[in-house]
Amino acid sequence: MNKKGFTLIELLVVIAIIGILAGAIVISMSGAQSSAKDARIRSSMDQLRSVVELYMISQPSMTYVGFDSSPEAVSLIDDIESQLPEGEIFEKNAKKSAYCMSVLLNDGNHLCMDSTGAVKNSECPADPAAAVCP
Repeated sequence: MNKKGFTLIELLVVIAIIGILAGAIVISMSGAQSSAKDARIRSSMDQLRSVVELYMISQPSMTYVGFDSSPEAVSLIDDIESQLPEGEIFEKNAKKSAYCMSVLLNDGNHLCMDSTGAVKNSECPADPAAAVCP
């Protein structure tokens, strides 16, 4: 007699293999969301650097003080803060002639940008008068 179809054991083996492959994919993709958030933070920080420089040029006194109050900066800072790990904040120090911005990325590294154009893996200095990445 010629039977057509699959046995229950064959079907269970195929389902188990599919389950194992799906689990491996889920595990390998778990870090992708964190990496994407960090890339978005870096991109927004680069855009913010341009906005801050334009803000300084547009001020009669040519200072960086208050750069975070412009609508473009507020929008970018909100975007950056929405991507940060829980409980972390966007740090900024500004003085007349310089500024410093830093965040703790999702991968655990700090990202610091300042008015000299430096991009470093460090925090802003505690002294707001320094306003340069260490």
